[in-house]
Amino acid sequence: MVKVRNKRAQSITIWVILALALVAAMALFFTIEIGPEISIGSDKEFDAKRVVQTCIEDTIQETIERMIPHGGFIDDSNSIEYNRINISYLCLNKGNYLPCISQHPTYINDLKKEISENSEDKIEKCFQNMKIEAEKRNFDVVLGEMKIDIGFAINRVFVDIEREVKISKQENAETFNEFKFEIINPLYNLALIASEISNEEAKTCYFEYVGYNILNKETDIRKTTLDEGTKIYSIKDKKSEKEMNIAIRGCAIPAGI
Repeated sequence: MVKVRNKRAQSITIWVILALALVAAMALFFTIEIGPEISIGSDKEFDAKRVVQTCIEDTIQETIERMIPHGGFIDDSNSIEYNRINISYLCLNKGNYLPCISQHPTYINDLKKEISENSEDKIEKCFQNMKIEAEKRNFDVVLGEMKIDIGFAINRVFVDIEREVKISKQENAETFNEFKFEIINPLYNLALIASEISNEEAKTCYFEYVGYNILNKETDIRKTTLDEGTKIYSIKDKKSEKEMNIAIRGCAIPAGI
């Protein structure tokens, strides 16, 4: 009787061991076969796409920060120096008495172009630096043609870069085609106000900035009139403390009159 029990116990033990071995084998199989796939371009040590995107974000932000104080244009020959910075004329008439003429009829689109043109070389450098770092890790990188598209919304700048990037190592390969993200920045808000000031000055030679400040608590607009008739409008976004300056000259009265 005791022998029968021992045999039965041994049999049960063997089946338990077999069952545990089967479970372990299945767990190993699923871990190998259907576990999370490791991206060739984004391992723990080097995430190629993220490296590029972070670099581009910094580049775009830096470009915008340079644009804002000057009225939206970094190197504009049609500008005036005030407080040691060059400020672009958005509306200008070099003569006297007559209203100013808009210098940027497509102002918002001009700002998009300004961002692209002043960022393109540095964005290219972002990709080239990523390529160098990837090749140090024995990746092969092929870069296609690049297209930059900039969009605006309230407190937002949207960046969409189309470029085919192929990253491979041995038999594994991965391809990226698009880099899309948004940057928090009040450039668009400030540009809308600047455009409104320019339009009103072109029509009536005047912009009621005091009343505008009362009705719009998010911004603070100040005006300074220079001796030769130029008006400098400083538009400050209170939340971010960023300030855009624009120059207007129209309906100027000659000195001495």
